[in-house]
Amino acid sequence: MPALSILHATDLHLRQALPGSAGHAVRRSREIPTLLERLGEVVARQRPDLVVLTGDLVDVPHPLLHGDPADHATAMAEAEADYRLLRGWLDRLPCPWRAIPGNHDRLDAFEAAFGTGRETESHHGGFRVVGFEDWEVAGNQAQRVGAQRALFERVLADPDPAPQIHLQHYLIRPDVDYGYPLMYREAADLAAAIERSGRVRAVLSGHWHQGEPPLTVGDTTYSVCPTFCEWPHRYRLVTCTEAGVRIETRAIEAPEARRWRPAVFVVLDRQTPDIDHPTIDEAGARLLLRTVARGWSPVLVAPWEPHRFGWRAAQELADGVARHARALGHELGAAYFVVDRDLDPALRARLPAEGTPTASDLFPRAERELGLDLAGSILVGGGDALAAAARDHGLALHPAP
Repeated sequence: MPALSILHATDLHLRQALPGSAGHAVRRSREIPTLLERLGEVVARQRPDLVVLTGDLVDVPHPLLHGDPADHATAMAEAEADYRLLRGWLDRLPCPWRAIPGNHDRLDAFEAAFGTGRETESHHGGFRVVGFEDWEVAGNQAQRVGAQRALFERVLADPDPAPQIHLQHYLIRPDVDYGYPLMYREAADLAAAIERSGRVRAVLSGHWHQGEPPLTVGDTTYSVCPTFCEWPHRYRLVTCTEAGVRIETRAIEAPEARRWRPAVFVVLDRQTPDIDHPTIDEAGARLLLRTVARGWSPVLVAPWEPHRFGWRAAQELADGVARHARALGHELGAAYFVVDRDLDPALRARLPAEGTPTASDLFPRAERELGLDLAGSILVGGGDALAAAARDHGLALHPAP
């Protein structure tokens, strides 16, 4: 009887050679290398037959993600280094592995580490594992087209009798309405073909960071794994047999073991910073350097006017500050984009819920998402509203004793 055990993790959003972190502060890009070492210890204990990663492996900055690498040579080299870091970790595992890219990955940088002749399917434990590298085609929505659609139709129809496991970044089932299109444009068509074939035992996806409980329809179990990059850094153990699929969600960290750290919140030195040349004021720069020896988490606070420039531009601004911080000898750990409480409600409703708090919401959100000890933290810069909110939550205002 065929049997296959899989450790499934997804959406790492890694940055190490790349400065800064993901645009959503809750995604702990800079902590991923350490967390991967801990996940490697899990693999050594559990001894799965296969480890799979289903996309968004590196958090590639938007200018490089959507631009010409010749215009972003430094970032391209850094992205390639981050993919090589991940490839090195995978190669040290005591079992086979599969990794596919997602919508935050840049394919040519990914291929610099993972090669251009990657296998699309392999056999493990009597199962046929097929990986699909699909992409957002229009309106930020993925479609299975061209060679990937041909692969899909071939494996559902060819004579190989082995039950199949499908890997992809995007969602086929269940239906999730988040605002941002998480589902394949033709999700219903893909689901119908899979279920009609009776050949696919499990469909493993990522992309939706919250994850979803496993859903079984006919012979097929759909598993949307929660993200690894957000605390408590979850992954799934998937056991496939001829009789069915068993899935268990686990986490690297337990709630009672969370490490609470102080932070220095550094506010940009002007309300409408230059996106091309963002700066930290002198006091903030000095304090960033001092935090190196004290183990604080440096958190950028960028006052944001979304009616003047968009979400991608705001992230570009944070990445520019991160490069500035690196030149000063330190790495920026996270960034929040603070919006006016009186922002037009229709515009506010279009902003990403993650990472765009008002001044009064900033500190409790950062405490929850980043594991911060606010009573030991400091605010540098900012206006009266941020200062009042900081005092309300027990932060000191710079200069601190």
